[in-house]
Amino acid sequence: MHTLDLLSQVLFVGLMAMLLYVLYKRFVRMLSRDRIQGTYAQVAGCAWHNDGRLVVAIEMAEAGPCKLQWEGGEAEIQCAAGRHEASFDAPQKPAGNVEFTFANQVVRRRVD
Repeated sequence: MHTLDLLSQVLFVGLMAMLLYVLYKRFVRMLSRDRIQGTYAQVAGCAWHNDGRLVVAIEMAEAGPCKLQWEGGEAEIQCAAGRHEASFDAPQKPAGNVEFTFANQVVRRRVD
């Protein structure tokens, strides 16, 4: 009988340790929730013009590269901080989306 009492006490202590660990992790996550921040780019415009140009407008807080892919073409540009506009040769209007690949995100936009 002494062995069963010892075993139940060990299991109880183990269960309490697991519960405290889970509560500790949730508490740490709650405290650090608003401190994690990132800088993300915003695609302000993506339009195809009748003269065979694809015009994109990108807003970024920090300068960085951007790779564009669309049906029938791709390009890579270096965007400046703030608003950046660029145009590319696209004889036909892309049927699908244009995919913008930044350092920390991927954005897909429909062509207007």
